[in-house]
Amino acid sequence: MTNTETIKQLLEERILVIDGATGTQIQNLDIPKEAWLDNNGIDQEGCNELLNATAPHLMKEVHNAYAKAGADFIKTNTFGTMPWVLDEYGMGSRCYELSKKGAEIVKEVCDAYATPEAPRFVLGSIGPGTKLPSLGHIHYDEMFEGYKETALGLIDGGCDVFLLETCQDPLQIKAALHGCEAASTERQVEVPIMVSVTIELSGSMLIGTDATTIVTILEPFDILSLGFNCGTGPDQVKKHLKTLSELCSIPISVHANAGLPQNRGGYTYYPMGPREFTEKQLEFTEFNGVSFLGGCCGTTPQHIHALKKAVEVIKPKKPTGSIEPSIASLFNTTELFQEPAPLLIGERSNSTGSKAFRELIIASDYEGTLTVGQAQVRDGAHLLDVNVEFAGRDGAKDMRAVMELYNQKIPLPLMPDATRVNTMEEALKCIGGKPIINSVNLEDGEEKLDAICQLAKKYGAALVCLTIDEVGMAKTTETKLAQAERIYDLAVNRHGIDPRNLIFDMLTFTVGSGDLEYRDAAIQTLEAIRELHKRHPEVGSTLGLSNISFGLAMNARRFLNSVFLHHCLEAGMTSVIINVKHIVPMAKMSDEDRAICEELLFTPDDNSLFKFIEHFSDKTIEDDGADEAYEAMSSEEKIAKLLLDGDKERMIPLVEEARHEIEADRIVNEILIDAMKVVGELFGSGQMQLPFVLQSAETMKATVDYLNPYLTKQEKATDARAHL
Repeated sequence: MTNTETIKQLLEERILVIDGATGTQIQNLDIPKEAWLDNNGIDQEGCNELLNATAPHLMKEVHNAYAKAGADFIKTNTFGTMPWVLDEYGMGSRCYELSKKGAEIVKEVCDAYATPEAPRFVLGSIGPGTKLPSLGHIHYDEMFEGYKETALGLIDGGCDVFLLETCQDPLQIKAALHGCEAASTERQVEVPIMVSVTIELSGSMLIGTDATTIVTILEPFDILSLGFNCGTGPDQVKKHLKTLSELCSIPISVHANAGLPQNRGGYTYYPMGPREFTEKQLEFTEFNGVSFLGGCCGTTPQHIHALKKAVEVIKPKKPTGSIEPSIASLFNTTELFQEPAPLLIGERSNSTGSKAFRELIIASDYEGTLTVGQAQVRDGAHLLDVNVEFAGRDGAKDMRAVMELYNQKIPLPLMPDATRVNTMEEALKCIGGKPIINSVNLEDGEEKLDAICQLAKKYGAALVCLTIDEVGMAKTTETKLAQAERIYDLAVNRHGIDPRNLIFDMLTFTVGSGDLEYRDAAIQTLEAIRELHKRHPEVGSTLGLSNISFGLAMNARRFLNSVFLHHCLEAGMTSVIINVKHIVPMAKMSDEDRAICEELLFTPDDNSLFKFIEHFSDKTIEDDGADEAYEAMSSEEKIAKLLLDGDKERMIPLVEEARHEIEADRIVNEILIDAMKVVGELFGSGQMQLPFVLQSAETMKATVDYLNPYLTKQEKATDARAHL
């Protein structure tokens, strides 16, 4: 029986208890000075993991006390054995050694206390480290290799279960999951993985991810449990636990602090004693799915003993949560099936379809590409398609640069769009949320489809499937459906992808070319969409809408696209790749406009195309403009808004114009400073996530630097920036 099977069997009968705080117990030890010396005789006090090598007998005391208290899971003293953490002490090369020794010490304790009725498990503690990949502190590849090395040491030392704890960034979790999985594969073992995130008082993880969004991101991954630890006390965890219980279909863990940390005489103090702590933890057992309880900072063997006695006869309630098919950015969850449809996929961050975006890529102006993404956010897109590939460029390099920015600074989910597998994977290594991969098809046979499906499975992504096979793009309803069925079968049955995460693009050719072969292109696509959803109501569908009108005049295209979209949605289409600003509401069209579009789309004859072109030859469209409210603002209001938005590109031209009517000193000392105070308040209340706070700060700095020549002497930039 595997460890996973044993644990699940035990959960049929009782809640399982995780031990308490290792660090708290280490602080109470009488540790000799020589135990803090590394191999070079340098004092490394504060690196608790070094004690695995220099004072194993003391670490055994800590673990033994928790085992004696009744803990089912004993955490290893390896929270910070990753190379990039140990590098801060000049000991990065000792990652494997200290991880292995940490597990060996706990293994010895577990073997001593285990009985057939009450086995003890070595819980390999793996922390988040000191760097957040979503903020660019470290790249996925370095994290992956480090976590793999840590996991190999833990496995070789006797680890039964991995615990990714105190997680602050979903991208860090993905790197750790992949590192642990790779280590298990290399050692040919199956080590289950528990994931525990830290929700701050702001209501989200440090990077800005809330409870709903972390469930969305991790739902596709094969993990034993998901839960919370550290950050706050039991009281603050409860509301987030309710969310997890409603959404989570796997067991839930909680190992909380002994209350909110307090500062007493310069020392951190945790106020909850064993009785109060246990009473609070018992409240968690009322939630469906809560299966593992334990302690984090400030908890002692006494806390764990009291908890164990209280829960040993409590049978955990089964996980009953579920989540609608969804995607996510770091900050928000977006359902794939919108009510009303469609899910709007912004198409302008695409070097193939957008000349402006392509020129930014050619110039390697990656910050400039961010403004294209931000504009689509303002226009109302639900997620962004991002394609940087074209001839003569290193697509993987460009994709990494753009995606690192978009992951951190765009609040919408992302849809990396690439033809090369390595370019696609480089994008996925930069995305902390749950993305959509655009796309997979059978043009190059099943080998490439297999590679893309494997990426979707590995990184927990949804998948756009194009109806293209070895012969080419499907033209008729029958061939579109046949290709869709083939891809469905391979993705679902060969690769185990949840069909709810599949989105089929039934593709269309233009009706604007005059080519007789494609005169009925709209009908063929529309009927394919309709039939697809009859056969597979669980899947999504989409369309690169503008293809239907390729070759026609811009204003005419907007009308034709809009009418075709209307009919596709009636046929069941769930999403659309579109420039959101270029859709004309049906209510704003005349009956004649609509009739002429529908004739060209659905009942064309030899004259239909000419009639369409003539009718729309002098037709103009007034853009409502998503920035209408912005344009109505005063200069002061605009400056404040752009600072809150972190819109550096639009800010500089604005203040250049505004400084002629508003003194530069006042812009800095009043408008910008007051706006930054609002940013601070929003962050403190959990309404603004850390990356956007940093983005506003960057915008503030750039604006102050720009205004520096116009400030009075005492208000030069060095002084003004002190307010940041």
